[in-house]
Amino acid sequence: MARASTKSAPASAAPPASASRPAPVKVKGRVQEGYVLMRALLERAGHAELATRLGQWQTVDQVLAAAPELVPTLLGMAWELRNREGFSDLFAAPDGGVVDNRADPIAPCGRSFDQIVQSHLYATARVVFTRNQGAWAVAEAKRAQARWRKEQEEAPKGLFSRLFGRKREPVFNPQDFLTRCPSHGLYEALKPHLSRLDQFALIPAYAQLRRTQAEVLGDLIARFNQPDQILFLAGLTEGDISVLRNCARIYAEFKLKLRKPKRGRDEPDQRLSEEDEARLLEEESRVFRDLMSSHHKAIDELRIMGPNAEKLIHLVAPVFGDRIWAIFDDPAGLRNVVNTPEHLLPALGPFSRYVTPELSATFLQMNDQEIIKDILRFGRETFKEAEYAFYLSDSSRLPVWSSLPQKFNNNFKYQRDALKSGLVRNEMDLRTVAGGVFESLRQGKVL
Repeated sequence: MARASTKSAPASAAPPASASRPAPVKVKGRVQEGYVLMRALLERAGHAELATRLGQWQTVDQVLAAAPELVPTLLGMAWELRNREGFSDLFAAPDGGVVDNRADPIAPCGRSFDQIVQSHLYATARVVFTRNQGAWAVAEAKRAQARWRKEQEEAPKGLFSRLFGRKREPVFNPQDFLTRCPSHGLYEALKPHLSRLDQFALIPAYAQLRRTQAEVLGDLIARFNQPDQILFLAGLTEGDISVLRNCARIYAEFKLKLRKPKRGRDEPDQRLSEEDEARLLEEESRVFRDLMSSHHKAIDELRIMGPNAEKLIHLVAPVFGDRIWAIFDDPAGLRNVVNTPEHLLPALGPFSRYVTPELSATFLQMNDQEIIKDILRFGRETFKEAEYAFYLSDSSRLPVWSSLPQKFNNNFKYQRDALKSGLVRNEMDLRTVAGGVFESLRQGKVL
């Protein structure tokens, strides 16, 4: 399902293309120079705790890899110190003096401070992802070596092995395993969605994602701002994420009244306007985040259902509205909803969670389904919520419901808006008869 991206980089971040362009002068060396100056300044200024912590890392790359959450703080401090001796040379304006605007180019590299911040966000992601992938490749090489040795030990010892000895062990170079890493290509998949300062602290959590997961999440990845949310996503399969994202979109379409009408085979697909697509993406993101943070039981059920979950969301969104995910916290209620005849769902509404499969089977025995639809609708109008829920779910009331087919089949010709006559019964007639049914439900026996 195609989705238009509406994300724009904030003022504090440069466009990705600018941040990744080659600069006239290498920035890395000047940043390293600034890092050394800052460590010395912090020590002199009495910030012993931070200075001691930074003392673990001699280079900027080491800080990016080990403490990405510190990077925006250090960059912000450097900007505030730009007029200090030693730092002013690192923030020189092309026409002399010191730059005052984060978007102005710094001489001689030609990049603005915002672009330098953005490039550090990219660099942090690249360094952390590369380190994790390298660790995975080393472990995978060891696993491959162990498997090979086990296979050699368990292999039958034939004449060749007795004459010439064991096979020579191949070299298991970790570099040969890098492309097999599940997160290989993760940086390229996430780079378009990296644009905010708070994402520095999220990089270690992003590193747990697989490339395919990031591709399925697409624009939504930038909407998660807590590490635990991202780690939860990392525990899902790509198929799970795809199903959950589609469910979130279907519900968002319902909420915004943007659900596309069914079209004929030869009719062209109706595209949403850019404005509606942007609204839909925002709502889809909200629904998806709400699912991830608050409705893990719903997620478990939707994962089990797979693609069938999307059909269920289509079906129950108009019935349950904002309470849609609560039904997934009630397995028995969800089973009842799934087994309720689709044409009766609008009449029952949220009460469908109380209709057992046995009761649904009774309703289907009615020859005229319009009669049972209206009786169920009248019940919602007549009883208080808890009372009606009890009468639908209580097994001792099933005989009352089971008496309806005999009462109405072949004996009650019904047309809701018919004129009053002796041949055809209208809504008022049905309400009168339904009143007797409801009294039977109250007393718990067929009257």
